Amino acid sequence: MDAVTHFVEGTLKLKVNREKSAVDRPWIRKFLGFLSNPQATIRLAPKTISRFKERIREITSRTRSMLMEERFTRLNRYLMSWIGYFWLASAKNHCEKLDQWIRRRLRMCLWKQ
Repeated sequence: MDAVTHFVEGTLKLKVNREKSAVDRPWIRKFLGFLSNPQATIRLAPKTISRFKERIREITSRTRSMLMEERFTRLNRYLMSWIGYFWLASAKNHCEKLDQWIRRRLRMCLWKQ
């Protein structure tokens, strides 16, 4: 790690955050919300899913007064960008479970109206 840090800071004149930076196997480190394993499959990190759920909770909160069309628009915009970013990961099971969960949240908002 010291040689890489020396090269980046010395030659490239960039600053290295030593708390976040590390050299390790890809299946041990998380990188931009992705995890890998020794079989080279890319999957979602647990923190990524928890952040996704928090954002969906904000959009589908029953205490936020907004029209359902506006809620659908915001939800669609967020989902399309999230899926566009994480399309590379093998997350079919995650997506199916999250789809069920989002539908339940939307029913909850619809029933409150």
